[in-house]
Amino acid sequence: MQNFKKKISIITDSLSLGGAERIAAKLSVELHKMGYDVSIICLRDEITYPFKGELYNLGLKESKFKIIKQLSKFFKFKYAYKITNSDYYIDFRTRNRPVMEWCFHQFIFDLSKIIFTIHSYEVFFHIPKYKWFFKDYSKAPAVIGVSNGIINRLVSLFPFSNLKYIPNFYNSEPLHKTAFNAEIQTPFLLAVGRLDNSTKQFDKLIEAYIKTIFFKDKVPLYIVGEGPDKAQLEFQIKQGDLENLVCLLGFKSEVKNYMKAAKCIVMSSHTEGFPMVLLEALSIGTPVVSFDCPSGPSELIKDGENGILVENQNFDALINAMDKMHTDAEFYNYCKSNAITSVEKFSAKNVISMWEQLLD
Repeated sequence: MQNFKKKISIITDSLSLGGAERIAAKLSVELHKMGYDVSIICLRDEITYPFKGELYNLGLKESKFKIIKQLSKFFKFKYAYKITNSDYYIDFRTRNRPVMEWCFHQFIFDLSKIIFTIHSYEVFFHIPKYKWFFKDYSKAPAVIGVSNGIINRLVSLFPFSNLKYIPNFYNSEPLHKTAFNAEIQTPFLLAVGRLDNSTKQFDKLIEAYIKTIFFKDKVPLYIVGEGPDKAQLEFQIKQGDLENLVCLLGFKSEVKNYMKAAKCIVMSSHTEGFPMVLLEALSIGTPVVSFDCPSGPSELIKDGENGILVENQNFDALINAMDKMHTDAEFYNYCKSNAITSVEKFSAKNVISMWEQLLD
């Protein structure tokens, strides 16, 4: 019989699409390996990432009526929280709806057991803008920032004494060969993320891409992800007669296969947290190009060593960086040779020990 340690519940909006959701799933696997009794409370019926532990899927059999749906989910959440009876609850959710969060704090949470995680530089996605919540967060065992940039922003905004830095991490699991080889021909340029132009700026990336030598040489741009701006991007591609060179591939469970095969990864985000896309690409040896946006890229990219860190929101510089990756073979191979070793400190082996120290 397995010798379980403490009971840990992971609370997440979903187990699909997003970076925070991806790390929530990965954390469940790693904690389970270490003998923790793991459960996951998932608010939406969106389950695509591999996970371990008892799953409480609160998105099943939802009412079509919004009020009934919200009330039902609240009571499902309360039941799941009670039945798991965990030593700690690690909250990965977006927490920017004050009324709902107030109800959770008043009627469900025992704050001595809640660990709040902050995954975006836009910290008010995770902390409602009311002083009452700031006081509550101060009572938690920890408020986790996944990047130094996030930690510094939190320090500038709140007098938290319970801030802790625990970065995202990658696993060194082998790549699984799927129908990928038949679907994609290399070389290609790759971008990955939620199709949300306000943050990821894929519309602007497409505009920049058509000014690159990649485009001139007919090297395609593939974008992996789903999101609210999919239709807008499809229209942009059709209007520009770009169907043969810009492809929206949708969500891919084996995204690391695409990262491995890509010439390089490009990130054009307005803001980030600690981008899993860059971390996982570097961990399998693929160089990256990214804006130096707040926050995360500067903590992963050693400019000129494993990729190119571009002046934030300078799209002309982003175009030049992509061109350099395409045309300067010596520089490209040098970045590629440094990629894996550059992020070893963010391996699961190194980061999970930080979680273990907190949870024990």
